[in-house]
Amino acid sequence: MDITFNCVSSGSSGNCYFLETPDSAVFIDCGVPLKYILSVADEKRLLDKEIHLFITHEHHDHISGLKPFVNRFSPKIYASEGTASAIDDSIGHLSHIYVLKGGCEYDLSRFSVIPFSISHDCAEPFGYRFRIGEKVATFATDLGVVTKDVERFLCCTDVLVLESNYEPSLLKDGKYPAYLKKRIAGHKGHLSNRDAMKILGSVSGSGIGRVYLAHVSEENNDYALLENYASFCKKNYLTDTYVLRKETPETGIIL
Repeated sequence: MDITFNCVSSGSSGNCYFLETPDSAVFIDCGVPLKYILSVADEKRLLDKEIHLFITHEHHDHISGLKPFVNRFSPKIYASEGTASAIDDSIGHLSHIYVLKGGCEYDLSRFSVIPFSISHDCAEPFGYRFRIGEKVATFATDLGVVTKDVERFLCCTDVLVLESNYEPSLLKDGKYPAYLKKRIAGHKGHLSNRDAMKILGSVSGSGIGRVYLAHVSEENNDYALLENYASFCKKNYLTDTYVLRKETPETGIIL
């Protein structure tokens, strides 16, 4: 079965990824306008598929395009109880939303998914680990720290989308106010480049097919520096590592 990984956008201004098979499309977050999604995905093809949408959490850059997408494609929507409630409070009630529990595996006929709890300053955030056929794809962004419990979900995956949000020195010397710097660097904030490298060093021996460094800060990071980190991972961890850039689609990557 052909399975592709696609990134519509990744970063603080909007996030949306999807996995596509001949008969289904699995979206992770919808924090971009519908036109961005349709610039990457073929609308007519999507309308012929069974569409699933998994929400990691309720922040604007992950749900801002939710209503137009739902109105156009009527996907089945999945989230934690906390996220579902927060979405209901912020943008109104959505039908066909299924509440998931962290750490439980759900068999949805065409694929299975395990949501796992992560640490971020929102209601009840999740990362997701999908198994489609023989392939595994894991998404872990917007987390201030990777615990041992989270780390085990990052192992043995064909595609790993891992946050590498900021470089500590750039955050420290940047123009953000002190309270925001503290939030970003805290345990319920975002993952730094250095922490991402440590995690990749820990899990690389488990069998990682391809890594995408994601949710990169435009203000507190540097793409040239990230490319150096990616090269380091390729050389030292023997892991194909790439950098996802803001509103620069990555499409049709075969798992």
